[in-house]
Amino acid sequence: MAETAVQRRTWFRKTLVVPTEHGAWSWLLVPFLTGALVGSLAGNPAPFSGMALAFTLMSRQPATALLRIRRGRGRKADESLALAWTLGFGIVAGLCLLGLLALNRIALVTLILPFAAVLVMYLLAARSGRAAMRALSMELTGAVGLALMAPAAYIAATGAVDATTWKLWALLAMQNALGVLYVRVRLADTHGRLASRRLLLGGHVAALLAVTAGAALSWWSWLAVIPFAGFLLRAGWLYTASRPVPNVKRFGFTEVGVEIAGGLLIAAGFLV
Repeated sequence: MAETAVQRRTWFRKTLVVPTEHGAWSWLLVPFLTGALVGSLAGNPAPFSGMALAFTLMSRQPATALLRIRRGRGRKADESLALAWTLGFGIVAGLCLLGLLALNRIALVTLILPFAAVLVMYLLAARSGRAAMRALSMELTGAVGLALMAPAAYIAATGAVDATTWKLWALLAMQNALGVLYVRVRLADTHGRLASRRLLLGGHVAALLAVTAGAALSWWSWLAVIPFAGFLLRAGWLYTASRPVPNVKRFGFTEVGVEIAGGLLIAAGFLV
């Protein structure tokens, strides 16, 4: 038993393999589920899910950890483990991609460049240290980049790139970005740091106006406006006073629930 536990610790270390932030999971899974739901009537996006998950885990954790270690900013003893998980996730992603190509999902190639751009930005930020990884610009890049999971899941299901592809990305990118702004201000309040409340409120107002304009132009259903109206209401509540988070873990799960609700309303708008 003791030997098994040692082996498990040797081959698996959570901080090197699994993103610990709830936001990272919601930015990945909610867009994916939304795109999968919208495209579910046309096909099965399941083969894509393995590639998306493996690619995201690789770039988010072991690959960036490996780069930090090789620049002397991490534990040298973790280098082989980080390399092994990077290669492992890369192989899984590659095999899933081959499966998708065998299913004639060639249209997914259109998303390779934006996905690669996000990966490169993460790796460059990792070279600069943890502060760069946690910068607002980097978090927004990650959130908007992971929103590509929505059109990717849709393409994996339908095999085509159409107007819905980019509408899904626009809506989920805005939802993810607003989540970043809201969470950063709440956490800043919790730790007694300054936060840009004008950016918070301005971003929410702009997003609601954009989504409302899109609904008026029949780009998407008015159902998509509902979550963004709710996001603006809570941004207004946060704008008026400091709102520290009493329980960070509970707050994280609450934010995941909010993101899921928004994604379901967006998906419903395309399906009804």
